[in-house]
Amino acid sequence: MKLSIIVPVYKVRRYLQRCIESILQQTYTDYELILVDDGSPDNCGAICDRYAQECDKVRVIHKKNGGLSSARNAGIAAARGEYITFVDGDDAVASGTYYYNMHILMSNPDIDILEYPIVAYYESPRSKVISFKPQKVSGNEQIFKDWIERQGYEHCYACNKIYRADMFMFVRYPEGEVFEDTLITPILFSSCENVYYSDCGFYYYYDNNESISNSHSFKHFYFLFRNLATLHDKVSAIKGLENDADRILLRCIDNLSSLFRCSDGTKEERKNAVAFVKDKRIKIDKLYKMDLTLPQKIKYTPFALFGANIHCRILALLHKKLN
Repeated sequence: MKLSIIVPVYKVRRYLQRCIESILQQTYTDYELILVDDGSPDNCGAICDRYAQECDKVRVIHKKNGGLSSARNAGIAAARGEYITFVDGDDAVASGTYYYNMHILMSNPDIDILEYPIVAYYESPRSKVISFKPQKVSGNEQIFKDWIERQGYEHCYACNKIYRADMFMFVRYPEGEVFEDTLITPILFSSCENVYYSDCGFYYYYDNNESISNSHSFKHFYFLFRNLATLHDKVSAIKGLENDADRILLRCIDNLSSLFRCSDGTKEERKNAVAFVKDKRIKIDKLYKMDLTLPQKIKYTPFALFGANIHCRILALLHKKLN
């Protein structure tokens, strides 16, 4: 068994058949499909069981609801393949994707992670293609530095990648959290020796309004902000990545500003969030030399002048007045 395809399933009844069919119709055949029913309250479990009865490549795990990370971890524990990949239950994979990319991996057995193109927000006005020129990058430090310079943190998707199974020997997704990809993807890229960027295939990431990533709660923004702040601390310690660290810091500030606009967060929670970046600042002259639009430079000026707390309070006040 070469490839284990893990699909977490929860409240995706309307999209699940599309997802599963896109996998079963792949021309690559040396795989197992692990459907992890994460206690879905609709009839997703029954749909999974039907596919398992009809196709011997399909295995089903029924478990108590624990969230996306818990479902992925259950799939990882059950996987028999030499390689692992993930597909979310409301997404799909283009025909031929695994055939071409598994051929690359079979020809280059030292590759730890292969990343292939993704269409983000497929069939949506926000749709955008993230593609790559074919390239192999080697060396632990060089891989992470290259990933940062590519601004990989802007698209930390777990699903448009194929991983050697042993990459997960000591790594699991954090359960009880959201935006877990922004925490685990950097860890995986900083702990491997060979990465290949492929131009073959497509992962179709659909814009599902019911998904966690479209939630706007304090908790969700907080996890994303915290993971970016952790990444910033790591990148800022690497010589030559100072400008990239500044860009990540501005992304942190964007998410911190979103926290201040959430009505479900307490004053103490906001204070704890600000503590992550309270001592961080970008000098005003450096800000205005960055490759940013004029509106972006104006937006970040309060942060450069007064720090994170005042910056977020100003933006929250403006947001309140405009709405």
